[in-house]
Amino acid sequence: MSSQAPEPKQADAPLEFWRRTPPALFPSMMGLFGLGLAWRAASEYAPFALTPWFSDIILGIACILELFVVSSYLSKTSYRPAVVLNDMATVPGRAGVSALSLSVFLFAATLAPISPTIASTALFLALPIHCITTLFALIIMLRTPDGLIVSPAWHLSFVGFIVACLAAVPLGYIGLARTILLLTILSSVVIYAVSLLQMSKSDTPLPLRPMLAIHLAPVSLFAIVCSLLGYSFLTLLFATLSIGVAGLLLSSVRYLTGAGFSPLWGAFTFPIAALSVALFTLSAQVAAFAWLALLPLLLISCLTPFVVIRVLVMWATGALAAKTGAATA
Repeated sequence: MSSQAPEPKQADAPLEFWRRTPPALFPSMMGLFGLGLAWRAASEYAPFALTPWFSDIILGIACILELFVVSSYLSKTSYRPAVVLNDMATVPGRAGVSALSLSVFLFAATLAPISPTIASTALFLALPIHCITTLFALIIMLRTPDGLIVSPAWHLSFVGFIVACLAAVPLGYIGLARTILLLTILSSVVIYAVSLLQMSKSDTPLPLRPMLAIHLAPVSLFAIVCSLLGYSFLTLLFATLSIGVAGLLLSSVRYLTGAGFSPLWGAFTFPIAALSVALFTLSAQVAAFAWLALLPLLLISCLTPFVVIRVLVMWATGALAAKTGAATA
């Protein structure tokens, strides 16, 4: 009888990389697009000559990364579609999933002057996706204890449609942009009002404080879209409001960053970029704003690469999914 050593037990196959793609990637992707669009605006409105090549390089990198990140998340959802609902169980998760379609809007805005056909396709693919994820977010919040407590993430779901206007106006969908502008202004007023009431009564948990920076994005985006639509007074009004919100956030930097670096720092990047673009566009009316716009541009030029690179490294090592509680397909 021949003795034979037992075969070693086969090791479990490693989990495919894309099966735990975290939605926390998408706020940082928005920041990268925002940085490129801010440099594009700077090349048009800055008080001194700036080459457009810098913005082209940033936006080119952003488009390539966007295609890879979105395809990874779609691969994850195709394996188990219900994983989207698992990802949206938390406030940061809902913010990340909402940011997916918003990053596609920014992809469309990037390509609008280059390839209107691709930009229009991306725009009208992202619009129904954002409608669906907003509906999912509402259903989950209704079924979650304290789920209807307003947070800055609500801007991404319910006001985030305004980002679509950055592509819709250049592509000629003026009626769509006007409708979105009106509805999102109304939505944001409610969210701002309730948020101010809540902040006066309770403190934001330390890990979630970076998300407060999201409050800067809507007013900045309203200023940009109003400028694109030719509403001069509203552009000035919302730009002034955005400067006020930015001043409040700037005075609270230690409060916002008290927990140290986290993937939620992605929430700082796009709102600051939107502020820079808003100020650059307003400089067509008041030239001095072009100088003021350079301050947030300089800030995000330092902050955004730092955040994006750290988030991508965390994704590559698996730390991002673990730290943000991303669901596995």
